[in-house]
Amino acid sequence: MSEIAAVETLTREQYLQRQYHATAGPSTDIEDTAVLQRWRTQRPDWRGKYWTLSPDEGEVLRLHPINVAARRATTTPAA
Repeated sequence: MSEIAAVETLTREQYLQRQYHATAGPSTDIEDTAVLQRWRTQRPDWRGKYWTLSPDEGEVLRLHPINVAARRATTTPAA
């Protein structure tokens, strides 16, 4: 049995770029709940919100769960 890799974490910018190219999106886009349930079971580090398409060794795009890094809080300098 193959080992399951850790869930990749993207920056917000990386995610938005992939989403623009239609190779990433929210998990609500996936209608097959069996896929989502399998991901939740096999990858407890997945936060359950996003997916991406990534090429395998043969350059075939495969569906994978991803995490997106939290946005950093911006501070406004005091006047």
